[in-house]
Amino acid sequence: MTRLYVSGPVTGIEADNYEAFDDAAFYLRGVRYEVTIPHELVFPSMSHEVAMAACIHQLTRSFWDDYSGGKKTYYDGLALLPGWEQSEGARLETAVAEACGIPCKTVDEWLEVAR
Repeated sequence: MTRLYVSGPVTGIEADNYEAFDDAAFYLRGVRYEVTIPHELVFPSMSHEVAMAACIHQLTRSFWDDYSGGKKTYYDGLALLPGWEQSEGARLETAVAEACGIPCKTVDEWLEVAR
C-alpha cells in the first residue's frame, strides 16, 4: 500500500486547518492510500519549532528493504493541500521530501493517480 504524508498550511488557520487535513485523509484513504497527517503527531502545546522537528522526523523515516537490499523511505509520497505554497512549514516539508526523493503532488493529483 502506498504511504502518503499530507502537508499544508496550519499556522494561523482556524483549528489549525484540521478539517482540510482530515478531509484529505478521508478521500485519500478511500482510494486505498495509507495516510498520516501532522495533527496525529503534533500537540497544541508544542512550539512551532518542536512541531516542525516532529513532522520532519516523521517524513524522513526509513527502513531496510530486503527486496532492494537497501534503505527505503517510509513514505512513498507527499500530498499537498491547497495553499501549501504560502506555508513556511509546508514549503520546508516539500523541500525535504524532494531532497529525499519522495514524490510531491497535490492531494487531487494523488487522487487522480489512484483512479
